[in-house]
Amino acid sequence: MIRIDAAALAIVIAAGLSACGREDTGPGDDPPPADRPAATDAPAQGMATPAEAERRPVVTVSEGESPHLVDSAGQALYVLAGNEDGSRCDAACEDAWPPVQAEDAQPEVEPFGLADHVGTMPRGDGGLHVTWNGQPLYRYAADSGVGATAGHGVQDQWGSWSLVSPGGDPIAH
Repeated sequence: MIRIDAAALAIVIAAGLSACGREDTGPGDDPPPADRPAATDAPAQGMATPAEAERRPVVTVSEGESPHLVDSAGQALYVLAGNEDGSRCDAACEDAWPPVQAEDAQPEVEPFGLADHVGTMPRGDGGLHVTWNGQPLYRYAADSGVGATAGHGVQDQWGSWSLVSPGGDPIAH
């Protein structure tokens, strides 16, 4: 009697299924017929492409001990004290503190009950800066990924940076 590990069997089945219907094409082969779309890396219907996610950032709330705003990738979002009009963060500032930008006047928010807090303000370059309770939102370039909050409490030449509570207030350091 042969015993097969369930995980190994699942991998073999998945590999076999993914090979079904695949045609090998080499350089110079004709493109697929017009009635059959070419394979793409596009996400499934209803999911945003990376470009769409960049255009329409999702502002949501982190999970954990200290809830704060994060973007769709889980990166912490910050506000700069006294920067309600966005003028305190110049081009050099934006290198360290990339602004959260949108192409749409009303970016998507999850959970949807928080949508009243999000908005946009015009930027000098013609784009839109995402705001939370009227305050421009930024990421911190030195944050090292999801869950990182190294920018919280930073004092630099532009001022004092803070995480943002779901209610819209800067979180005390």
